[in-house]
Amino acid sequence: MFETQPTDAESLDISDEFGEDDDDDDPEMARSGASLKSNESKCDENAPLAEKETQFVSRLREVVFGVLLVAAVLICVSVYHMSSRSEREEFETYYDGAAERVMQTFYDIGTSKLGAVSSLGLASVSGNWPFVIVERFQQRAAAARQQSGALLIHVNPIVTDEQRPQWESFVANASSQWIEDATEYQDNIEMLKFAEEAIRPNLAGMGETVISDNGTMPIWDYNSDLTKEPVRGPGPYMPVWQTSPLLLGGLDVNKNAVVNFDEPGANVSYHTESLVIGGFQTAPEGGVDSKNVYTSLFALLLSVANNESSHYSGAPFSQVFFPVYETYQAEGAPSRKPVAIMTAWIQWCGYFDNVLPSTMKGIYVIFHNSCSESFTYEINGPKMTAVGPSDRHDPAFDHMRRSASLTDTITHIADGSKYGIPVSKEHCAISIDVYPSQTFFYQYNTSYPLAMTIAIGSIFLFTVAIFFLYDRLVERRQKLVMDRAVKTNAIVTSLFPENVRDRLMQQTNVEGEKKEKESPFNIARSTRLRGYLQGQQEDDFDQAPIADLFPHCTVLFADIAGFTAWSSTRDPAQVFILLQTLYQAFDKIANRRKVFKVETIGDSYVAVTGLPEPQEMHAVIMARFAIETQRKLNQILPQLESTLGPDTADLSMRYGLHSGPVTAGVLRGERARFQLFGDTVNTAARMESNGIKGKIQVSQSTRDLLVEAGKASWVTPRPDPIKAKGKGVLKTYFVEPPAPKDESLLSGHHSASTGIHTESSGGGSVSPTTRVPVANTSMYADKRRERLVNWIADLLQEHMKQLVATRESATSSVALRYSPPEGATSLDEVAEVIVLPGFSSERDTRGVEVDSDVLAQLLQYVGAIAGMYHENPFHNFEHACHVTMACNKFMQRIVDEDVESAEASDESEEQGSGLSKTHGIHSDPLTLLAIVLSALIHDCDHRGVSNARLAVEDEALGCKYKNQSVAEQNSLDLAWDLLMGDDYEALRLCLFTTEAELKRFRQVLVNMVLATDIFDKELNDLRRKRWEKAFSADCKVSHEENRDLRNTIVIEHIIQASDVSHTMQHWHIYRKWNKRLFRELSLAYSQGRMAKDPSEFWYQGEIGFFDNYVIPLAKKLKDCQVFGVSSDECLDYAIQNRDEWKEKGEALVEQMKDEIRAEKEKRGSFTSQAPLRPEPTTNVALASTKNHESFQESNTEAMTLSMTSFETSSASLSIIFDDHGRRCVDC
Repeated sequence: MFETQPTDAESLDISDEFGEDDDDDDPEMARSGASLKSNESKCDENAPLAEKETQFVSRLREVVFGVLLVAAVLICVSVYHMSSRSEREEFETYYDGAAERVMQTFYDIGTSKLGAVSSLGLASVSGNWPFVIVERFQQRAAAARQQSGALLIHVNPIVTDEQRPQWESFVANASSQWIEDATEYQDNIEMLKFAEEAIRPNLAGMGETVISDNGTMPIWDYNSDLTKEPVRGPGPYMPVWQTSPLLLGGLDVNKNAVVNFDEPGANVSYHTESLVIGGFQTAPEGGVDSKNVYTSLFALLLSVANNESSHYSGAPFSQVFFPVYETYQAEGAPSRKPVAIMTAWIQWCGYFDNVLPSTMKGIYVIFHNSCSESFTYEINGPKMTAVGPSDRHDPAFDHMRRSASLTDTITHIADGSKYGIPVSKEHCAISIDVYPSQTFFYQYNTSYPLAMTIAIGSIFLFTVAIFFLYDRLVERRQKLVMDRAVKTNAIVTSLFPENVRDRLMQQTNVEGEKKEKESPFNIARSTRLRGYLQGQQEDDFDQAPIADLFPHCTVLFADIAGFTAWSSTRDPAQVFILLQTLYQAFDKIANRRKVFKVETIGDSYVAVTGLPEPQEMHAVIMARFAIETQRKLNQILPQLESTLGPDTADLSMRYGLHSGPVTAGVLRGERARFQLFGDTVNTAARMESNGIKGKIQVSQSTRDLLVEAGKASWVTPRPDPIKAKGKGVLKTYFVEPPAPKDESLLSGHHSASTGIHTESSGGGSVSPTTRVPVANTSMYADKRRERLVNWIADLLQEHMKQLVATRESATSSVALRYSPPEGATSLDEVAEVIVLPGFSSERDTRGVEVDSDVLAQLLQYVGAIAGMYHENPFHNFEHACHVTMACNKFMQRIVDEDVESAEASDESEEQGSGLSKTHGIHSDPLTLLAIVLSALIHDCDHRGVSNARLAVEDEALGCKYKNQSVAEQNSLDLAWDLLMGDDYEALRLCLFTTEAELKRFRQVLVNMVLATDIFDKELNDLRRKRWEKAFSADCKVSHEENRDLRNTIVIEHIIQASDVSHTMQHWHIYRKWNKRLFRELSLAYSQGRMAKDPSEFWYQGEIGFFDNYVIPLAKKLKDCQVFGVSSDECLDYAIQNRDEWKEKGEALVEQMKDEIRAEKEKRGSFTSQAPLRPEPTTNVALASTKNHESFQESNTEAMTLSMTSFETSSASLSIIFDDHGRRCVDC
């Protein structure tokens, strides 16, 4: 038998099928079998592929469903919150409008309503009081009641004991005259037709008119059983006289004091000669037929006022007492003698009818009266109704309270006289609080947000349902397509080789994409897009401009003099605090004076009068505005100095005014603005730019208008004409009105609260080696120094808050002390590296409070430090504050960089910790506090001379400090000994909780203060080596060690830069302190304490100082990469000041010499120079010479220095550098 080749299919076994054997294998049949097997394998592989696609689509469907669900929830929540917020904002807006109208109505009661009654009182100023019958009183009083809203007005003449007999006779004979006239008038107009007869039975038991035996009508009052009896003395008396309306035929005539109520307001009005508002008076609710006398009386008054029968709701009445004066106005003074009291009865709720529209309901108004219980009203649309006594508002709306006070706001009631009627504040104080109610709240807080949310959610769910229905249809179709694709792929696979199949599929895809691109739909879409874009480019130029010519206007330009220099030393936030505080105050004055504020440009304020509404007195209005803003400036700036630091109170403003025609209108653009144009605007700007600090300069046209208005006394000609750009020579004037009677308006001595309060004052104990008196912090001879002390204390307090917040609950029970070892000096403690603690992020100090005893001692300590400074022209407490401010500014810039570094990225752990740029300087609040404190104390007890000279003048001091850094060590020791005293134990407990903190605080102070001595050779060498080690490219020290090293370098550079910060600030700041230093050295020279006249070397010395110290120091600040833009700012200012000094310095030196010479001649103290005391050459002099040589490596000639004289070459420094970078000639 032959063995056949095995096959994959039994049907291919030929021998079995044909009954015979085949000796050879059939190759073709073998290939066919293999091909079929491969096709079946491919089909089997397509089935799992389709299943995988189905699973992917199912998962994608779940993801889409989840996304849609989350989106639906987010959209619903967003819609609900947005709708709720919209309703809440609408509620608050409408409430604010309603409250404003209510409060305005309340103010109108005092400003306009009550004025009608006061005018009636003024009309009564005639005749021989009290024996006066006011003519046509009923007609006049009826008009006054209608205008004022008063329900009852009556006159109470003031009768003395001497006048009483004659008065009682006068009443008996004359009362019938005006009573008959009043009755006839009231009958004619049917005034009492509603209720008088109803009330008469209630009053029947109160007795008839009292007539004495001699036929007179005595002054009477009710006794305890409501029967009438004559009043016993002594006087004066205030009987009821003429009344409107006249009730019950004059039943109350000649009743003493006030009808029906024992109200002391009349007496207060008489004695204070002013208007008095009485307390609340109420009665039970009822009508004119009520059994209660007062209820029926109040209902009768309401019926008369409303001209219809009215019901009394129990709402309170008040009596308002108006003094009737003897004359219209007193001679030379506003004090006038009352001869009668006019009493007006008012019901408060009557003034608030028709104030709000009918749609506004549920506004609660609570009336407060210091003499009575509060009372609550509710305004529902046009009607105010009584709720009841006490404050009944909903506490849920406490935060929305709006308040208004009548007696605190209104000082006088206009009555047509010169002074008006003053309003008394000694009696009942009237005020209101306005609140919304739940009724008002639900008017604007509806179920609309919920309904909208449900609607949107339903729509979204419906959309999702449609989407899933569509998805099911797509899935069904996709399954059919997939099945067909599987079959097609199987057929193609079976017909073509694999590589041919792939190429075919690829070609099909390419052709499909090509057809899609050529689709008419895509072409149409492109066409629509192009048309849309073309339409967007069309511009509309058909809008008419909004512009008008205003022929009579006065334009004001005001600019803060010295602002640019002042702002160069401040942070941006402080600059905006100043501008915002000033210009907000100016805006309030402008609103009150009807001045139109145009804009603020930088520190310039531009305003105009005469538009948009014409103003006949536009020049006077603007002049008054300028005067008032100038006075307001003088009040605000001293207060701000306690917050913004030194020199703030020295700022002032230049004003320029010009009158003429102005073109004004809206200039359209991306940001439409109201603009002024024309020659008047340009001239006003020239008036300001050519003005004088603190002066209001006006043009000829403005001056003429002021003279025409009777203000010629305000105008003073400027001595010299000005030459204005584009205008030529102009004659100008200054507006200088008479000073107000209240000089406090101009004094500006209003100290602002520092937030630090102390009950005791005093400087504490000072080292016995000093002769400096300690300042008393509560009694300053110099208000300016007091403000600076407060500012320094506030500054240190902020750092202490950060310290307290960082420590949380860590405290110490013992006030730690530290004293240097016996025989050692502070110079021995200078460390190469100060080790600071690890990084600690800045804590939120809101809500952090420092103990009041600590704050009291802090203020006392700063005051004592201030007292240690001498009144030198340069080295004084003001300069120490300037250095402190510069130091704090540097520290703030460091903190800003730290925050940026910590939040910028997380590329490395170092960056994330915020230490990469700032070396972790701000990681310890105690260090920051020590840095700022060192700037304050670094010049304590400075004598105005160099270290070498100081060592000669005070030999004990020089010996104590071994003739090295004498002034610096003395300042440090004085401040430290003071801090270690018994008076500052609470302060030390707050500062130091451990010995380590105390030592670190001491170390920072030592390094910082002694860093200001730039002439100690050992210290200079130490600083140079540290800089090379820390900032060299091949730094080999560890990261932590290098960080602390850089810390030490940076904080020393901070104090060095701060000490000469005026050279790196605005030119005006530099000139100010440069002139003071020149004066100080000139004074020393005139006293024989200096070897050479500073004027001989000052010009070249300043240039050398810039080239060899200031500019290199500024460059190092930049190389530290710590201070951000501050380092660039310092370097730029230093270079600019150096260049400007080079250009102007020689002339400025001559100018300073002339000023000093003129002052000496004026004082008559121009004496010859005192000879210098002989001074032997010492090691100090040699050391100073060597130190100075280190500063002039670029000089071609060496400087020779001795204790009595020195010489400098033209290429070398002409000034010797002393401690703190100061120039001195006696090193």
